Amino acid sequence: MSLETRPLRPEEIKELLVKGSLHIGSQIKVKHMEKFIFKLRPDGVYLIDIDKTIERLNIAAKFISYYPPDKVVVISTHVYGVKPVKRFCELTGCIPITERFEPGTFTNPSLPTYIEPELILVSDPRYDNQAVFEARIARIPVIAMCSTDNTPKDIDLVIPMNNRGRMALPYAFWYLARRVLIERGVITEELANNIKPEEFIT
Repeated sequence: MSLETRPLRPEEIKELLVKGSLHIGSQIKVKHMEKFIFKLRPDGVYLIDIDKTIERLNIAAKFISYYPPDKVVVISTHVYGVKPVKRFCELTGCIPITERFEPGTFTNPSLPTYIEPELILVSDPRYDNQAVFEARIARIPVIAMCSTDNTPKDIDLVIPMNNRGRMALPYAFWYLARRVLIERGVITEELANNIKPEEFIT
């Protein structure tokens, strides 16, 4: 059976996510992210346990699958997150917000951009802090991709990963899109192989 007609094995998934540098943290760690750290490299960079990353991506996918797609907003104001978020939303039907988050989007009904999501996902709670702040006010659950230096304040589900890498965000959203569609029962694991990481890379 070829790679194209069978599900990717867990070790193959892991290799792809490592190839995408999802496990590369920063040279800073905060207390709440310690439990996700695998080791400290000689150059001072903290490495994230990729198994914990995959575990949290799976939980996030299941969580997202519980909500109507048009009630899930996915946000990335980071340059490397724009295309991955747009492609993720094309595949899953979720609502993308990229490049800039308009203040009041979740809290000011008089704005033309106002929306009432039931769940949000942000690629970096530091870059996307306004969205996280407004989600707390509006009592919207927040999933966030967090590196070793992110403080997960007001975050309901942390996905520990490299959230600023040129390849890391595409690979993360590639994997997450596959898992969401599988959890919804839209595609099988075999058909998920038709979704390629290259589609998410800028």
